[in-house]
Amino acid sequence: INLTGVSKDELKRGDVITVPGWLEPTQLVDVRLDYLGDAPRALRHNQEVEFYSGAAEVMARARLLGARSLAPGQSGWVQLRLAERVPLVKGDRFIVRQPSPSVTVGGGVVVDPLPRRRHRRFRPEVTQRLEMLAHGTPADLLLETLDRRGPLPARSLIADAGLPFETAAAALHQLLGEEQVRMLAPVPAQAGEDPKSLASSSQYVVSSAGWSALLSRLTGEVAEFHRAEPLRQGMPREALKSRLKLETRLFNEAMARAAAEGALVEGENFVRLPEHSVQFSPEQQEAIDCLLRDFQRTPYTTPSYKDSVAAVGEDVVMALIETGQLVRLSPDVLLLQETYEESVAWIRNYISEHGSVNVAQVRDGFDTSRRYALALLEYLDDQRITKRVGDERVLR
Repeated sequence: INLTGVSKDELKRGDVITVPGWLEPTQLVDVRLDYLGDAPRALRHNQEVEFYSGAAEVMARARLLGARSLAPGQSGWVQLRLAERVPLVKGDRFIVRQPSPSVTVGGGVVVDPLPRRRHRRFRPEVTQRLEMLAHGTPADLLLETLDRRGPLPARSLIADAGLPFETAAAALHQLLGEEQVRMLAPVPAQAGEDPKSLASSSQYVVSSAGWSALLSRLTGEVAEFHRAEPLRQGMPREALKSRLKLETRLFNEAMARAAAEGALVEGENFVRLPEHSVQFSPEQQEAIDCLLRDFQRTPYTTPSYKDSVAAVGEDVVMALIETGQLVRLSPDVLLLQETYEESVAWIRNYISEHGSVNVAQVRDGFDTSRRYALALLEYLDDQRITKRVGDERVLR
């Protein structure tokens, strides 16, 4: 390859050239090692060897996964820990030599160039997975990766598969068509028809089993919240995200899919199960009716938040606010929803006729106290209905 703008000093033995973002150098690599029959001695666990692949040449430690040692002529699963990061892909061939005296003792094929973790030895599930990676179809490999690692952006899944891009993209398209995997977010029609475009996207992909597990976690956390807080409309979205420890995009896409399937209902800032609704006991409802009559008797000098809590309990007051029966203008000022709507209409009309309104005019217009009038106007400022200009309010 004729490279321009690159100094020879910038290149070293073992470097490869590829497209950006596709190949990740690795220090851990899972391989099938064929140990030569004329090797001078058995290969021991954690023995140091020289590793050669392509033009790369590095020292490595051979961790035997399914045997205590490999006798000459035997084959086995080995995880190599390389002294330096080397760019490798699935199917790359390699040889190993013992350092001293230097002699070739074996070779084999890279099965997983990015195992991500140090395997525990003598674990049947580890060797079964490696067998599948060695002999499975491209679709099998993608499905195994998703089942093992959970939801992944499509492009990360393709990169981790260690397959040629076109092969992996076609396999992902096949799995989506067979509904063995799904995209969490809706797939644009054009992308759905173009395997390469789909495989390059940042949208999350999940296996059917993985989605069932994730959905179970989502609904389970919300159900637990309902049991602990039956008078709350639902679980705050941020609290649910924090409990699940999900990346923001994954959480948003999972929530959108759960809502589309009818498994969860999303409010403005909360999430609930479809069957959940706030239910008051007869005693609570009787106390609520009595409190709301007090609000109706003096709609603009209503019971304070503290007095309301004393009358019905804080959890009930919060439920009345969440369900929209009461509006909390300030930490201690509450209004009935219908009173609040009448107030907004009055203030809009007053400003339309007079150009602006101030605290005293609102106080006199509603025959209330300055405290209530000020709380109402400051709340309308926060809701971006009005804007303060000096001591006056105008409509936004």
